[in-house]
Amino acid sequence: MSAPNTFRAAVVRRFGPPEAIGIEYLSIPGAPAAGTVRAAVRIGGLNPVDARIRSGSFGGSVPYIPGTEFAGTVVAVGAGVDDFAVGDDVIGFGVSGADADLVDAAPGQLLHKPATLDWTVAGGLSGVGQSAVTALEAVDARAGDVAVVHGAAGGVGSVLTQLLVADGVTVIGTAGASNQDHLCELGAVPVVYGAGLADRIRDAATRPVTVSIDLAGSAQAGDIAKSVLASGGRAITLVPETASSHGIPLVRVQRSKERLARLASAVVDGSLRFPVEAIPFTDIVEAHRRLDAAHARGKLVLDLSDNPHV
Repeated sequence: MSAPNTFRAAVVRRFGPPEAIGIEYLSIPGAPAAGTVRAAVRIGGLNPVDARIRSGSFGGSVPYIPGTEFAGTVVAVGAGVDDFAVGDDVIGFGVSGADADLVDAAPGQLLHKPATLDWTVAGGLSGVGQSAVTALEAVDARAGDVAVVHGAAGGVGSVLTQLLVADGVTVIGTAGASNQDHLCELGAVPVVYGAGLADRIRDAATRPVTVSIDLAGSAQAGDIAKSVLASGGRAITLVPETASSHGIPLVRVQRSKERLARLASAVVDGSLRFPVEAIPFTDIVEAHRRLDAAHARGKLVLDLSDNPHV
């Protein structure tokens, strides 16, 4: 049990495997600084980059509290903040320390949550959704293109596939055997990754592949992307290792309140499906194991709905 003046937080005190994460009770700091907002977290988003940071491959220092996105409710407002008030439900992105009961953020990192947007979706939409929109803008796929999306069943891939299909692009999505039906539901032509992938893509494509988007970081994805570039097509990757090993242009994710608002509206009006799975906050170590395995379908989020500070 926590004391009244404490809050739960996931803390990484050493870089390493998922077991490096521990849940601790920390003292609640004083009032939020001027120009910031404090929110009680209901849902925390999980992204592959969280696992990479935890492993130490991104540098940085320990100890730290992971988590860069959330959905929650404002519980305190610092001086000079006029556009948010206590009791507002918000979506936060690009923050630090969101895997906790309480997190501080600047107003520019917050969006008012649409009332009808599901909490679990709200907490996980920003990272993968804005990654998908950035990739879509960078590759400039158009109606008539045939695009291969490597890692299409994950969070980013699930959103990106739908956006491409809506633009009239034929999508060939790579995923594991258990996710083939999922890709069909999103409008993609599914193929199983692994040995012989290039041949399966050629068999699935009714026209030459003109676009390759790598979300998986595999050597096969890099090889196919290089082939697409060599034939005059467009290829990008969101994975630094593939960019380094295969010379594929690396796309850096761009985030904005405007992008996030458009994504939220699309989910609310039903034009965008957002598969999401909530995992109890106390199971964050297992959640990171799944991030490391890179076999999740859709988006993983942490459920902090038992947060006593809400």
